[in-house]
Amino acid sequence: MNVLKQLLSSLYSPKIISTFRFQGIGKTILYVFILSILSTIPAAYYLSSGLTEGLKGFDQTLKDELPSFSIEDGKLSAEADKPVEIKKEDFIIILDDTATYGEEEIKTKENAIGILHDRFVFAANGQAQSYEYSLLNMSLSKQDLIEISKQFNQLLPIFISILIAGIYLFSSFIKFIEVTILALFGLAFKNSLQRRLNFKQVWVLSAYATTLATVFFFIMDSLQVVVPSGFLLNWFVHLIVLYLVIKEVPATKKPLKTA
Repeated sequence: MNVLKQLLSSLYSPKIISTFRFQGIGKTILYVFILSILSTIPAAYYLSSGLTEGLKGFDQTLKDELPSFSIEDGKLSAEADKPVEIKKEDFIIILDDTATYGEEEIKTKENAIGILHDRFVFAANGQAQSYEYSLLNMSLSKQDLIEISKQFNQLLPIFISILIAGIYLFSSFIKFIEVTILALFGLAFKNSLQRRLNFKQVWVLSAYATTLATVFFFIMDSLQVVVPSGFLLNWFVHLIVLYLVIKEVPATKKPLKTA
């Protein structure tokens, strides 16, 4: 409940945020981890739903609609004169042994599986992962891939959990770097405004100053709205909020001059 109050307070009141400078560093670190969870939710949701939907019909499509093919010596050979592209609802499956498609082309499809001339590419929500056949050190046929796909579907919940955990850890790492860099700007702000703050206090204020932009991009990502110049906007909001927060800290009192 306290974390929720701090989250709401950090959205609209620089004066309230300024009072958090006396808060313990452990509580602030926990708050940063919570912000990281918030920023991870949209990516995790769309990635997991994309994986689930994409692989749900892959077995049947692979079995009934794709021509026979085999993978030997790291190369794909298919019984088709040109690339085969099959659309299943919002998902696309591509079989191509002509090198017409590459990883970038699959990525632009947003949600797609590409069995390409030298690699397997999976794209979900515009994020692509590729695996070269040469790493397999074995031959594969269409039937082999059908069996592998069935087994992978059974392990999909574990795979998604590991993937989401990895996304969260990376997001947390980036968020801590972001807060630390922002705190360095905060030192310049506190010197300019003549506020008596140590680096730990500035770091704490910086953590809470990132709340507004984090919530904004959480909403935009949830709605799948692309924000133009998002990186610059994110940092602009961080810096403005932090400056206003430090400005709310009582100024250093100048000593009285004696006659």
